[in-house]
Order: sequence, then structure tokens, then C-alpha cells
Amino acid sequence: MSIHVDHVIPRGWKDLITPGDPVGIGVDLATTEKKKSNPSAIAVVQRVSNDFFARLVLRFKTSDPDITEALIRKAHELPHGLRARKTCIDATNERFFATNLRRKLMGTAVVALVVSSESTTYLGEKMNFKTYLGNLFVNTIDDGRLALPPETWLEKDIRQVVRDRGMFDADVDEEGNHADSFDAIKLALHALIGTASGPVEAHAAPVGTFTKAPAHWPVAGRRNPTTNLF
Repeated sequence: MSIHVDHVIPRGWKDLITPGDPVGIGVDLATTEKKKSNPSAIAVVQRVSNDFFARLVLRFKTSDPDITEALIRKAHELPHGLRARKTCIDATNERFFATNLRRKLMGTAVVALVVSSESTTYLGEKMNFKTYLGNLFVNTIDDGRLALPPETWLEKDIRQVVRDRGMFDADVDEEGNHADSFDAIKLALHALIGTASGPVEAHAAPVGTFTKAPAHWPVAGRRNPTTNLF
């Protein structure tokens, strides 16, 4: 049975996009579809004033790079004449595929490849990108400035992340999910914050474990599904 990308992405998600507000896209790549393999994830996040809204979050499995590319292109088809400010793709484990995607998206988006193990310096403190982006996500949601779809699968995915001595890691569940949507959303935040000024900060996280979600999960809009493509 053939699956069209329009059957995967929720109908009406573009109705959530507001005119004139910047959009960032994050992509966490995987190219396998086995039951225990990690999914891919795509997140479209929009900044409205000083708040961030996850307008679209997809998690899916496929070994067909054409399907992944088609979904990424669909995520870039924004209304109101908007173009994504930047698209950040995790190239840690899929560097060849990510580099090829960046080439194919030329003219559609400004694409930055992010390697988790590479170092960056923020406010004079050196850390790798995995730590920096993890702190970026946690600090933004702790400040109540990140609105997420109220989906059980998304909450579970984010709760897989553990934080110990300022470092971030994630457990793998029985289906191979590995906090993939967490990674896509933090890359989308990076795409926005790296291209716009504002009060968002990424500082070293306190020692502990990120296993408890906020008492109230902010709502970003309509429900967004988790999808497996086989």
C-alpha cells in the first residue's frame, strides 16, 4: 500500500501558523525502520513575541530517504509567504544523508548541520552541542515559554530524557523511541534563536534528572500524530 505524505501530516496544521512570525525547523534523522530502531523526527516551531509554539511535530520510521525528504519539504511549505529562518539537521549519525539533504534544499531553506559531539561556547562556557541544545530546550520549557501539543506520545518521548551532572541522555523504549521529538524541537529552537535576538538563555543545567514534566503542558494547537511508515 502506497502512503502519500499528505496522509501523514495532520490536516490544517498550517492554519496554526501566524503571519509575520519567524519559523524554525528541526530534523533528527534516522534511516531504518526496524521495530527497535530509532525514528526520525521533524519539528516546526514558531516564535511569537518571546514565546515558542510547536506548530508541527512528526515522528516516523522509514528506510526510504525519498519519504524523509518529501516530509521535510512538506514541512517547509509554510503559508502567508513565510520561509523558515533556518533548518537545523542533526548530522551526528547520518552525516552523509544530512549533507545530501542540505544540498537538495538549497534555494528552499538555509540549512545548518549540527553534530552533537562538536563543541560550542555560550556566554564564555564551553560545552558540546548536545549539552547546549538540551539546556536550551529545558530552560525554555521551564520558563513556560514553549507550547507543545498535548499528546501522550510526545510527553512520553520528552520524559525519556535524563539529565545527570549537566549532561543529557535518553532511555530507549520497547519500540526504539529515543526522545527523537525532543531532539527535533531543540534543533528548531536553535534555528530560531540563532537567527533572532531575544532574552532566551542557555545556561548550564543544575545537577539532577529531567524526568518530571511541568504540571501543565502548554497547548500549541491541534493534535499531531506519531507516525510509522513501513
